[in-house]
Amino acid sequence: MADWYTEGVTTTLSDSISNGNRSETSPSQKRVLLLKPRGFCAGVVRAIDVVKIALDTFGAPIYVRREIVHNRYVVNELAEKGAIFVHEIDDVPDGQRVIYSAHGVSPAVRDISKRRHLRVIDATCPLVTKVHIEAVKFAKQGYSLVLIGHRDHDEIEGTLGESAGGDPGGLQRG
Repeated sequence: MADWYTEGVTTTLSDSISNGNRSETSPSQKRVLLLKPRGFCAGVVRAIDVVKIALDTFGAPIYVRREIVHNRYVVNELAEKGAIFVHEIDDVPDGQRVIYSAHGVSPAVRDISKRRHLRVIDATCPLVTKVHIEAVKFAKQGYSLVLIGHRDHDEIEGTLGESAGGDPGGLQRG
């Protein structure tokens, strides 16, 4: 086990069970059990599948706005198959096919895509879409929304853009 996330791990759950040891530590000794396999949520799996299906169906290149997921191994694998990851929608040539990541996009990104005649495949996680819908609903009802997250992250930008009627610039950021 040479990966950073397994350094110092005394054993894994699968190793313990296969060796017949279900409790090989004393009460004063702590043991970390690393469960295998680790996976992604359903929305991320769906987004990865969307990119793979698009590559199989339409062939390369397929542009993807931002990383489809925050996992360099997945991103590198998809890039090897022909996915081109771009930071901004302006980096996609006019008329090309583009996939929105699992993190969603703001209305401004959708508007730019439409004006540039991009062929959009939306791989936004359904739970992110649900958050966007709720943000719009509560903003229209006059509620002040408090959104906690990483500044300039896609999910934050998208939710702020939705709740501000497409203009996140008017909202105060902390």
